[in-house]
Amino acid sequence: MDVLKYSALRLGIFAVVFFGCLYINLGQFTIIFAVIIALAVSWMVSYLFFNSWRVAAGEQLAKWLGRRRRSTAEQEDNAAEDELAENFHEASEEPVTPEENRQERPE
Repeated sequence: MDVLKYSALRLGIFAVVFFGCLYINLGQFTIIFAVIIALAVSWMVSYLFFNSWRVAAGEQLAKWLGRRRRSTAEQEDNAAEDELAENFHEASEEPVTPEENRQERPE
C-alpha cells in the first residue's frame, strides 16, 4: 500500500505542475518544457518533503522483490564459492618458514 500511496503522491504533484506549466504557456515547446519541469519538481518535492513515504515504499518493494526463491543450482554455486574462498583464506594464513621462502625465490 505504501508504494501505491507514494506513487499517487508523485503523480499528483506531477499533474499539478504539468497543468500549471501548460496554463502558463511556455512558448513553442510548452509540452516538452512542462514534462521536464514537472518531472524535476515532483522528484524534488517528494524527495525533500516526503522522505518517510519514500523509505516505506522502498522497503515494501524490497520485500516484494526479495521473496524470489533461489534455485538449487544457484545455492550449490554459492556454497562452492564459499568453500573456495574459505580454502583460499586458510591457505594464505599458513606461516611460511625461511627455508620454504628461499626455495620459492629463483636465484
